Amino acid sequence: MLLVDSYNGKTGTTANNPDLEMVIETKAKIGAKPLITIIDVSNPMVMAEFEKNTDAILVHFGVSDQAILDILTGAFEPSALLPFQMPANMRTVDEQFEDTPRDMKPFTDSDGNTYDFAFGLNWKGVIDDERGEKYR
Repeated sequence: MLLVDSYNGKTGTTANNPDLEMVIETKAKIGAKPLITIIDVSNPMVMAEFEKNTDAILVHFGVSDQAILDILTGAFEPSALLPFQMPANMRTVDEQFEDTPRDMKPFTDSDGNTYDFAFGLNWKGVIDDERGEKYR
């Protein structure tokens, strides 16, 4: 769990520290019951900080609550692909070039999925369609 970035002499506290603590505390309280973490994302984030404390991660980019409920209940299958890479860790964030696309090592989850540009999952597994082929 990385709450403070102190790489290369730079120090800063993460703005979403209470959210990270909430995921960790919730998983500790519910034990073996499954925890789904739903995140409204506008920028890349370090999922390694909380992935081990959740059973599923649902990332969205500002959709309605109804759309999220439709996915959670199985009424609709997820179909989106990531519009950017999710970094493996904070060191990756610090070392990337801000003006160079796709220059960082992406996060790989405990199931072996790599959260690279144009990656996505649906109920069958990794989304492998013409969209992904276009961007890989």
